[in-house]
Amino acid sequence: MTTPRPRIPAPEPVERACRCAWDEASRATLDPDEQTALAALGRWLDEPDLPYAILHGSRASRRAVVAAHLVRAQHEGVACGAQLVPIGPDLRLERDILALLVSRLVADYAGGRPRRLRTQLAEEYLRVGPTEDEPSLLLAITDVEEAEPLASWPALFSAVGPRVKVLATVEGDDATARAWIPRLGFDPARTRLHPLPARPWPAPGDPAALLAATGAMPARLLSLLSVAYGRLHEDEITSALGAPIDGALAGIEPLVTAVDGTYAFRSNAARRAVEERLDRGARDASIRRLLSLPPDGYPCAYTRAHLEQATAPLQAFAALVTEEHLARWMARPEGYLGFVADLERVRRRAVETLPSGHEAATLAVRAALVEASMNTCADREDHDAPVGVEPMTRETPIADERRQARALTALGAAMAAGPARAEVLAWAADAARRILDVEFRGDVLLSLAEVVGGEAGYTFAREALATFRTAENAEARAHQMLVATGGLPPEEGAAVAREALASLRDGAGDPGDVDCFSKHFPRAVAEALWPDAEALPGPARARVLAAIAGVLGDPDRVRDAFAAVERHIEPYDLNEHWALARLVPFLDAPEARRAAALAPGFGERAAELLEGLIPRLRAQGDPAEDLIEALSESSRIRALARSLPFATEPGPLWARIDAAIWKAEPLDRYGLLFDVGPWLGAAGESDALLAWIAPLGDAHHQIALGFLARHDPAHASELTRRALHLALRLGADEPDRLIELLPLARHFPPEGAAAAFGLLLDALAGDFRSAALAGDGVSLVKLAPLIAALAGDEGLAGAAREVVEVAAWFP
Repeated sequence: MTTPRPRIPAPEPVERACRCAWDEASRATLDPDEQTALAALGRWLDEPDLPYAILHGSRASRRAVVAAHLVRAQHEGVACGAQLVPIGPDLRLERDILALLVSRLVADYAGGRPRRLRTQLAEEYLRVGPTEDEPSLLLAITDVEEAEPLASWPALFSAVGPRVKVLATVEGDDATARAWIPRLGFDPARTRLHPLPARPWPAPGDPAALLAATGAMPARLLSLLSVAYGRLHEDEITSALGAPIDGALAGIEPLVTAVDGTYAFRSNAARRAVEERLDRGARDASIRRLLSLPPDGYPCAYTRAHLEQATAPLQAFAALVTEEHLARWMARPEGYLGFVADLERVRRRAVETLPSGHEAATLAVRAALVEASMNTCADREDHDAPVGVEPMTRETPIADERRQARALTALGAAMAAGPARAEVLAWAADAARRILDVEFRGDVLLSLAEVVGGEAGYTFAREALATFRTAENAEARAHQMLVATGGLPPEEGAAVAREALASLRDGAGDPGDVDCFSKHFPRAVAEALWPDAEALPGPARARVLAAIAGVLGDPDRVRDAFAAVERHIEPYDLNEHWALARLVPFLDAPEARRAAALAPGFGERAAELLEGLIPRLRAQGDPAEDLIEALSESSRIRALARSLPFATEPGPLWARIDAAIWKAEPLDRYGLLFDVGPWLGAAGESDALLAWIAPLGDAHHQIALGFLARHDPAHASELTRRALHLALRLGADEPDRLIELLPLARHFPPEGAAAAFGLLLDALAGDFRSAALAGDGVSLVKLAPLIAALAGDEGLAGAAREVVEVAAWFP
């Protein structure tokens, strides 16, 4: 019975390869041993507790033929949805197998990123499986040993749904088949092994006999086909051989199959038999002929695979992360999918070779940025287009100048002073000046002022101020001017601050809002603003005086500000609460007691004030036990912990805290650890804090270790190493765990730093371009400390250069 060929919405080379494999395998007649194996596999399909099977046998055994007949039997009987995934001489690379799997499983595929495709396959189609109103699924994957190493296989098949069956065929004996079980992600306890008896090579198809009898030109053709990663077009063969193909085919027709003007071995077994007979010189010569073909043909699709096979130096892979290589790929049927597959493999190879120097880090960053940019540019307009064909649109610029400037500023800030740093910061300034939004442009210029410092910093701050002055809204303009004061020379900053305050006072906004910007004020600015603040009306006066007094810390100013706050206190007013909180660290005992009396008027926020007032009182000799007893247990613990730095004998106080925390449940102790960690960590008590959460799992410990490493300088290196080990063990699906540790990257051990870099670049590359530079998730801004730890200033400068150059790819 003839079965219609399955429709394969995949790139044309993949469709052609699969069509050829189906034609060759499904029309072959089975011998008795093969029929017996087919029957055994049919019984396996009825065993619900065995989702996995491996059919194995010697090289000449026709494992793929049996698998194809199993698929055909299911099609004819409509027992389940059976799909053949033939890995062969012309379908061996991960990108092609991914495209084929997608075409088999995702009927309504509408485009997307390769990583997303893998996730969809694993989570939505294999782990969940068909719904009850759909037939069960059988995937028959043939000759898995032919595929390049696929790290995604275990992720795909380690958990399959109750109505999913996966069959893999493998060359080798029972021990070889068992070794493949973990490599495929199969569960050993739920895998059935099926041996297929050996059979002789079919006459006249014995490769050894044909090679011995053939002439020089046919032998050269077989050599070419045996090392090729895909079907070769006739014109490619003619060019590589320097002769027409007709004569080269003489006598070797049983080994070679022709489809649509392309040629490849008829079987995997024959290809390997010929390849193994090649000496090193013949192999290398054949590969050189293939890679010397026109670059938009065979070399575009398969150079990367040959470089990997030859363990080429990293510099050779850089040619695959260029605009020229992108343009060649986008003209091919595989398009976006093929190019991004190259980017992924180049990036991972670069990470593996990080100890070789800063060039590896630079190439890894370039590949990640280009992939993230491709993800943004990929725009499927035709939902019927083949898998992997991704039209690109450049209507919306993705080289966002603000994020470019932020990334370049962060990279430059991590570098030591010198010409390289100056160049990076000049790139940042150029990007900043191209930002259209006034506020964003000024903010980035102020960041540059802070990084550069000195007279050059003042120049950037003045430029930011000039930018802010162009804001149309008077209130926004005044607020931005207040922000700029921190980067200006003291006299200029004071004049600008007074001008902004006068604008707010004269109707541009609430003058009390100055308190929101006081963190930017140098002491000279705060001093200059004091007389103007004293002249403000009512509540605004109290808010601004409190903010300025918090900057100055002068006792007389603090008392005056506190008196103003007392006069204008309003219950439950968040502004007044904030003003009072600003003064708490500077209050003398009498004022602190009066502030404690005011605290209940702020309702639920009273505890926050008391937690700050108690340490202040204890520092001045008042034990404040009445206030402590009035607090809840958790607030009391926080107040006591904050009092530790002021205790003349911290031992009893620490014992009191420890005893109180042990009364709580482990999860509650975990929450309290973050409340008291800054003070107890600074006191070197990290081990005691970790003992509180001993019953909890690795995820809780990892977060706690990273937190304590920030506050316990004496043990920061050890705590960071432990946190990083757990973060890496918890997997690549949670990059936030690693992001939280990046400020501590200087403490990472070399191997841990490289592993973290690889995982985070994977996440960065899978994100959109805007987030890859600066923003939520993984970004170069956050990766700067890790790049510095791995590759120093040269790596940071290289990463910055890639920001500029890759942005020019995608204008």
